[in-house]
Amino acid sequence: MFRKLRRGVFTLVELLVVIAIIGVLVALLLPAVQAAREAARRTQCANNMKQLGLALHNYHDTMKWFPPGAVWETSTPADDPRNRGSMFIRILPFVEQQSLYNLFDFNKNTDVQRMTSSATSELLRGQIINVYICPSDNSRRTGNSPNCT
Repeated sequence: MFRKLRRGVFTLVELLVVIAIIGVLVALLLPAVQAAREAARRTQCANNMKQLGLALHNYHDTMKWFPPGAVWETSTPADDPRNRGSMFIRILPFVEQQSLYNLFDFNKNTDVQRMTSSATSELLRGQIINVYICPSDNSRRTGNSPNCT
């Protein structure tokens, strides 16, 4: 009669052994999952770089020159709108950010726009463009980086 009652019932030791085995398997699986996630981030980063390269080439096809990365010395006046905005602003339409590009005022100095507290300036400063960010860099994505302005 005792055997009939025990049938289908686990002892505490058996249950603990099963839980321990599951714990070990999960512990072995976690690094593999993290490695797969990092591989996906690397692939996304390579895709972002490709998108930036394509945007630069599309800009070149449209304008017949590459956007200036920085203007150090020029024969045109400093208040010339062609001397304003970095290449990252100039290629916004080519990374599917035309609406954000339209908010930038090329008639104002970049520093003036950065320091102005208008709603448009706040919107421009608060935008995070995923193509410009490394997928593995959590601090830039969340805005916790000390260099994030």
